[in-house]
Amino acid sequence: MTTAQTRLTGLVGFPVAHSLSPVIHSAAIEAAGVDAVYLAFSVPPDRIELALEGLVAIGMWGLNVTIPHKGVVLSFADAQTEEARGVGAANTLFWDNGQLWADNTDAIGLQTVLTQLRVQAEDWVEIIGAGGAARAAAVAAGRLGAMVTCVARRPDRAKAIMQLACLFGGQPPTKHGKPRVVINATPLGRNGESLDAEYMGLGPGRIALDLNYEGNSPFLITARDSGGKAVDGTGMLVAQAEAAFERWFTHQPPPGVMQRALGRK
Repeated sequence: MTTAQTRLTGLVGFPVAHSLSPVIHSAAIEAAGVDAVYLAFSVPPDRIELALEGLVAIGMWGLNVTIPHKGVVLSFADAQTEEARGVGAANTLFWDNGQLWADNTDAIGLQTVLTQLRVQAEDWVEIIGAGGAARAAAVAAGRLGAMVTCVARRPDRAKAIMQLACLFGGQPPTKHGKPRVVINATPLGRNGESLDAEYMGLGPGRIALDLNYEGNSPFLITARDSGGKAVDGTGMLVAQAEAAFERWFTHQPPPGVMQRALGRK
């Protein structure tokens, strides 16, 4: 039940109808007994600054941000965390001492997933894409000491992703053969699209990690069918959401509540 003190949190992106963030955050809010609501707002790019100004004006407590607005909100905020500046994109807005801060919890969320997959120093991780998600992936893999390569339509942007990984502790490309981990950091696959042929059907000993959280993309299906390990973006979704929840309410949600909410959807 909402009250006159109910705090507003939510998500802005375009589109957002597919998002599971309202499911997991609403479950966490209820389990934690927090007087808040979480809503999703579909905002086209030409309206995002107006939308942000409106949300701030009505007392928005905290906000998640997804494609294509992660770059815009970085400059909209009063201040940026070191994490957001390093990634060059923000996925979370929160208040601290009257200032609106832009943060990025994607990198720490993905680092959690890569650690669970036992990615370690000098493993070869190839990132497909060069947007905000790819930059978060570069930071996460770099912190684990992986060798990071990137494939993107623009070579200069791919080079920047690899340089970012090295800045955070990653290794420059030196190995030959095939990468152990391939990360799809693009929207491709949400609507059944395939990646380039060399990334389809990753076999035994290799990991296909799709940051989209629909687990039936051709990238993942063909990896699974070929004996590789297929991992969608739900682990990262939960880990980054738990970190965002803590930014807003100064404590973690009850353990496991977000993951269990995904199982009930």
